[in-house]
Amino acid sequence: MSEELFNFELVTPEKVLVSQSVHSVSIAGVEGDMTIFTNHSPLATSIRPGYIDIISSNKSDRFFLTGGFVQITATEVVVLAEKASLENEVNVDMIDQIIENTKNLMETATDLQKSVLAKKLNDLSIIKNQL
Repeated sequence: MSEELFNFELVTPEKVLVSQSVHSVSIAGVEGDMTIFTNHSPLATSIRPGYIDIISSNKSDRFFLTGGFVQITATEVVVLAEKASLENEVNVDMIDQIIENTKNLMETATDLQKSVLAKKLNDLSIIKNQL
């Protein structure tokens, strides 16, 4: 039985990190974790801080994302990440810097933005405690 593939791209403001055919992608969405396979229902949603697992025919990759958006169609998944780092590059100092930057953003944020940023801070604290 052949496994179906779909096109996947992981893009940051700086560059395209991944652009390949994959079997599945697991993402930390704001409304819960999800794993995408080919022929997934169309969806666009925000991504919370967390890990993304990319499974292709010959390897798997894991990146840490600080947040972003994902657009899913039956044949393609595009992730627009704020920032992305390979899993082995993630450390406590890095997470502390992201937490500090997020706290600074809260100082001038609207009430709605503060709510979103508070959730992000909670997610980052959980990730930091797991390191």
